[in-house]
Amino acid sequence: MARFRTPPRWAVAVFAALLFLTGLLVWLLAARGSDRELSEFQARGTAYAETFAESAAAWIERGDLDMLRTAARFLLLGSALFVRVSWDGELLVDERVGELEPTPPEGETGLASLPNGFHYLHLRIPIPPQEEPRGWVELGLDATWLAAAARARLLLAIGAGLGANLLLFGLALVLMRLRSPLESEAQPTLKVGALEIFEEQKHVRLFGEPVRLSPKQFTLLRLLASAPGRVFSDREILREVWPDSQYANSKDVKQYVYLVRQRLGKVRPGAEGMIVTVPGFGYKLVPPEQAGLTES
Repeated sequence: MARFRTPPRWAVAVFAALLFLTGLLVWLLAARGSDRELSEFQARGTAYAETFAESAAAWIERGDLDMLRTAARFLLLGSALFVRVSWDGELLVDERVGELEPTPPEGETGLASLPNGFHYLHLRIPIPPQEEPRGWVELGLDATWLAAAARARLLLAIGAGLGANLLLFGLALVLMRLRSPLESEAQPTLKVGALEIFEEQKHVRLFGEPVRLSPKQFTLLRLLASAPGRVFSDREILREVWPDSQYANSKDVKQYVYLVRQRLGKVRPGAEGMIVTVPGFGYKLVPPEQAGLTES
C-alpha cells in the first residue's frame, strides 16, 4: 500500500497556528458578547434604580416610610434580590429575598457573587443625585441569566471552533491524499541506476520520468531488471511473460524487447541500449550509466 510522507514542518506549524487562532477567536467572541450584555444590563438597571431613588426622595421628604417600604417589597417581586435605603446615615429600608446576605463588590456598581454561586448586579445610587447626597439606594438585580447566557454562547463558540478545526483537519487529510502517485508511493521495488520499478503501482520511472508500458512489457522489463547483467534466454522470458500461452515463441520475445526499447527511448534518447541482445543466448539489462546515459 502507498504510504504518505510526514507533512513538512511548515504545514504542521501553519495548522497549529490555525488551531491557536481559532481558540483565540472563540474566546474573543464569547468575551465580547458577555461585555456587551453586561453593559446593556447595567444601563437598564441604573435607569431602573435612579427612577426608584427619585421616588424614594419624595416619600422620605413627606415622611411616608410605609410607602417607601411597600415599594421596596414590590421590587423584590421582580428581578431585585435586595433593596436598601439609607438617609442621613440611618438605614430606613432593608428588604431582601429570604436570608440573603449580599457581599457588595468594590466600588458602587458591579457584578457580585452570592454564597450559592449566583450572580447579581450591585447598584448604589445617591439620593438626591448631587455632589453631597443625604442618602443612598442600594439595589441588587439578579444577574444569574448573564452567566447562563455566557456559558451558552461559549459552548456555541466552542462548537463552531471545533467544527472549523475539524474542517481544517479534514481538508489537510484530503490534500495529503490528493497528492499524485509519484509523491505518495513507497520505495521502488527494483532499482537499476536511474531506472526505478514499482511493483505494487505497476509503475516505471527513468531519471524520474514515467515510462508507459503495457502489462506484458512491464513484466518483461521487471524480469530483466531483477538481475541486471544476467542473460535471460527466450525460454525463461516466455515462461515469465507468457506463462499460460502455448503459442508464444521467440518472435514474440523479440517483438516485445523492441517495444520496451522504444518506450525507454521515448523517455530518454539512447535508453534503447539498456536492453542488450546477446546473440545465441538471449537478452540482458544494463544500468543506464553503462548504456552511456547520465542525469543531464
